[in-house]
Amino acid sequence: MFKFAKYFFIVFLITAILPLILMFAWNNSQMEHFHSIMMKNGLNNVYNKMAHTIKNNLKAQEGDVLKKMYFMDRDNYGIEKIKSILKDYNVEITKNTDEESNSPYSYYEMKNNNLYMVTILPYRGDGSLKISQKVDFPQLHPSGPFKVKVYSANTEIYEYNSPEYINFLKKKDSDIFLRLADKFFKLAPSGSFSKIIEIKNNKNTVIAKVILSVEARPFKGKIDNILTGLIILIVGIISSFVIGLIIKRFFIVPIMALSSASSQIKKGNFGCRLKADSKIELIRSLYNSFNDMAQNLDTKEKLRESFISNLTHDLRTPLVSQSQSLEFISQKFKEIGLENEYELAESLAKNNEHLLKMVNLILESYSFDSSKLKLKKEPVDLYGLIEDCAEKLRPLLTDKKIEFINNIYKGGTKIDADLFQLTRVFINLFSNSIENTCEGNCIKVGAHFEDKEVFITIEDNGNGIAPEDLKVIFDKYYSGKSLERKLGSGFGLSVCKNIIAMHGGEINVESELNKYTKFTIKLPFESKI
Repeated sequence: MFKFAKYFFIVFLITAILPLILMFAWNNSQMEHFHSIMMKNGLNNVYNKMAHTIKNNLKAQEGDVLKKMYFMDRDNYGIEKIKSILKDYNVEITKNTDEESNSPYSYYEMKNNNLYMVTILPYRGDGSLKISQKVDFPQLHPSGPFKVKVYSANTEIYEYNSPEYINFLKKKDSDIFLRLADKFFKLAPSGSFSKIIEIKNNKNTVIAKVILSVEARPFKGKIDNILTGLIILIVGIISSFVIGLIIKRFFIVPIMALSSASSQIKKGNFGCRLKADSKIELIRSLYNSFNDMAQNLDTKEKLRESFISNLTHDLRTPLVSQSQSLEFISQKFKEIGLENEYELAESLAKNNEHLLKMVNLILESYSFDSSKLKLKKEPVDLYGLIEDCAEKLRPLLTDKKIEFINNIYKGGTKIDADLFQLTRVFINLFSNSIENTCEGNCIKVGAHFEDKEVFITIEDNGNGIAPEDLKVIFDKYYSGKSLERKLGSGFGLSVCKNIIAMHGGEINVESELNKYTKFTIKLPFESKI
């Protein structure tokens, strides 16, 4: 079940979460680029307006002075009269220099860290009227969240923060989300976009610089962008999760249930059924088909078991009767001294006994139920158990000239077990090894101890088992994809596994085709002498 959940999570991550995250990142990047362009364009517009204003202010002052003195004869008026007319300006008389022109002109001048607009008018031959007015910096203020700073000789002489900028800073300081975003997402601008306007005097020397910068708008834009992106991301994740749950409930869970039920059928549990109450017609139809298949398999399995049980029962009855008759006949031949006839009767009796054991074994394999089996445990000598099983199979070993090597210590190693059931397990395993081992090879049995457990190994150098069969070799109805190794005519490795499990142990197998096969049985043991 975890495997399906893992796959579902990976698919959900790739198809839903990852695209949303990528979309969010791309959207944030595009919005950042857009805001950057907007900031630069806005700053350029304000820069052009301010540069134009700074230039036009000189022209405006010059025009205002000339307008007020239009009907005056400057040369015939005294300085006091001129000052009364130009009462909004500072007026003084200066000497002309070689560079000065006879026509009016204007320029900026820095005096005592104050910026002035100066207009020069010719006056009485070799003199000039110097008309000046201190620059009103608020006239230069741009609209929007901008900062303005004016420097003269690297000394700040004026600073202005627009109301929009101040209000946004106050909002940022009071808004906990903005402060958290600033802390964790580093949303505050690390630098600002700025432009510099140079102010020159009449000698074309830079006397002041106006630095125009913008900071607040990209911060707010980034916050809005991330908020929008986060909302889209959260809504997308929740929607994808809900869709994923719906898919899981109506498709993944039914498929998992079908897979689990198929595994039960594979193990021989034909009584497994699925509840066909799904609202999806396809799933409901699939469940009904599965249940019909399981019902047919269950019915056929019961018929097969009944047939084999009846057949073996019918075979066992005459064999039992025949065994008794052959025993009676052999005894009579012995009493009257007919040795040849006695030996023949004894041979027939042994063959009959072997057939009877085979029939009983087949009957037991189909009637074996681990839930009803009760073990009769007793101290069992492990070495003696292996030797006894090998002795019962001695004719088969001799016939194929297979060497049987028992490497278990002959010193009284005891395990607490059911002797009869373990005998069945080892005979089955030895029979399989003999059948799959070529002439002249060997079968080795060994044991080693770890803590309070004994590990018994049965190894042959026969055909081996295909890798694809190793995982299912202990299944009840295992047939195998590979034909290299036969499983013999015993009652099955699945029953062997159940008997070992009832003893509190485990059985495992490792193999390589055409090289070896090694079964390992782990059992608890009583003592080691």
